[in-house]
Amino acid sequence: MTVIVKSELDRSEKIIAAFDLGSNSIKMTVARIDEKSGSLEEFLWRSETVRLGMGVDQTGELASDRIKAALAVLMQFSDEARKAGATRLVGVATEATRIASNGQQFLQTVTNQCGVELNTISGDREASLTFLGLQGVVELSGNVVVADIGGGSTELVIARDELVTWSRSYPVGSGRLTELHVHSDPPLQEELTDCRVTASAVIQMAPLSGSTGGRLIVVGGTGEYMSRLLPADSPRTPVEFEDILQRMTMMSSRELATLIEIPEARARVLPAGVAIAAAVADAMVPTNFEAAQSGIRRGLLLAAFAGEV
Repeated sequence: MTVIVKSELDRSEKIIAAFDLGSNSIKMTVARIDEKSGSLEEFLWRSETVRLGMGVDQTGELASDRIKAALAVLMQFSDEARKAGATRLVGVATEATRIASNGQQFLQTVTNQCGVELNTISGDREASLTFLGLQGVVELSGNVVVADIGGGSTELVIARDELVTWSRSYPVGSGRLTELHVHSDPPLQEELTDCRVTASAVIQMAPLSGSTGGRLIVVGGTGEYMSRLLPADSPRTPVEFEDILQRMTMMSSRELATLIEIPEARARVLPAGVAIAAAVADAMVPTNFEAAQSGIRRGLLLAAFAGEV
């Protein structure tokens, strides 16, 4: 995928790899700057569900088995990035690492063993990088709400004609709400209702009503994977959330994983993610919604090539 950006990018850095250490998944994108056009060209993507944030709310720390799994994935991804020509590896760690007592120690281990420049970032910074990464890729004119639903947190961005007017990070995510409310597989209707109610209560102070009639863009795995449950030509209206949630109560995580071709561990937390998206739609009443790949790695790449990180 090629993205043309307005700001001048540094062409001395030939290839950069960007990592996103989320509470559910670890993802990597490798990109270069096209010599002629000066555009950002992404050419290698990797993703693995690790559930790094599993149990962190209960224990206050990253679990040793999750750390071991994350390090194995990061070693593999970083090796692939270097073989692809990456001369710099940068990354961000989000909610799970932000709140874990051993989060900084984990990041230092990653840097020492894998050579990835990693930092925890605030929810606000996460939101701004996500929006930066969507520019030039997704239509952002008019009233838009971007919901980046992660495993441990959800970043909301309100924008009008490509300009951010408000953003905030909230401590509700698909993994977090699954651990809190979803104890059945398939999930019970009342469990998903509890996820939706909890998300609604947390985001109730967000000024979403001002975007009524606008578009909702759900980014990341939640947006991409729930869209696989819809026919390609079906309307993307808020009513579809009800249909998706209902269908999920009739499928085990294994069945859901097989149907939409994702890891079973990721399918296990997807229903709670859709419930969060539905809660956002409840608050803003969009005309339609759409899915987009997570913009945070693209935003990080643009910032890295611009010399901002």
